[in-house]
Amino acid sequence: MPATPATQSGPYSVITSLRDWLTLAKSAFEARLAERERQRQADILARLQTPWQLYWGEPYGIDLKKWLLNPVVEKLEAEGNAGDLIVDVGSGAQPVTRFFQNRPGRKRILVDVAADNNGCADEWRIRLNAEQVGEPGALSFRKALARAGKFLAPAPGAQPIGADLMVFSDLLNYVDFRTVLHGFARYLKPGGRILIVNLPMRGNQSLFSEKGLKDNRDLLAFLEEERFEIEQKSFPCRAADVTDEAEELIVLVARKDGLNS
Repeated sequence: MPATPATQSGPYSVITSLRDWLTLAKSAFEARLAERERQRQADILARLQTPWQLYWGEPYGIDLKKWLLNPVVEKLEAEGNAGDLIVDVGSGAQPVTRFFQNRPGRKRILVDVAADNNGCADEWRIRLNAEQVGEPGALSFRKALARAGKFLAPAPGAQPIGADLMVFSDLLNYVDFRTVLHGFARYLKPGGRILIVNLPMRGNQSLFSEKGLKDNRDLLAFLEEERFEIEQKSFPCRAADVTDEAEELIVLVARKDGLNS
């Protein structure tokens, strides 16, 4: 009775053994790849479930921000509309206000829930939950105002210095956007500007506010109510054949009415 391939000897047996070994090796390799992919997915999930401050602004890439904002920054600078005092609300780990030129007399205030209340001669970081701008009696807000005043060092008895420009970058989904925009606008100079970059529903949705921005049309209507004039508005990632503005990435500059208080 002829031997089966498994019991044959000679070259055929060697080839068969090699083929079996390659099959086993391939299976083991595919199993390792599958395990690595499972681990990668688990790491992503764990990261999404980690409190936001542990990854202070990390998911928002600086290269994308440069691409989106450099044309706007250059226009503001060229027209002299950026001013000397820029406030970055929700500045995160990589403040976009650093895209603006460094020049004598220009100062930046970076406001963030994870800031360290420190800085240098032309930039100061202030720890504050942005929504507390709507709670002027809160101790944390009063402390934040005191730190800002000390940094700006106005002369005794002088009127508070208003900001020339305020920047809200990827913040409005996480806060009551009406409270935050209205509250901070009180500290803009008449004719001062706000710069907003936001994509509704983008980010860590488990941390979104129920009163966060979900539709750009709500933002535009609110700015009109607050007597802001839209000077620039673009949707840089919108397809050419799309006209809907509701949930697109929006970049806008709006000027505060000189009579708005």
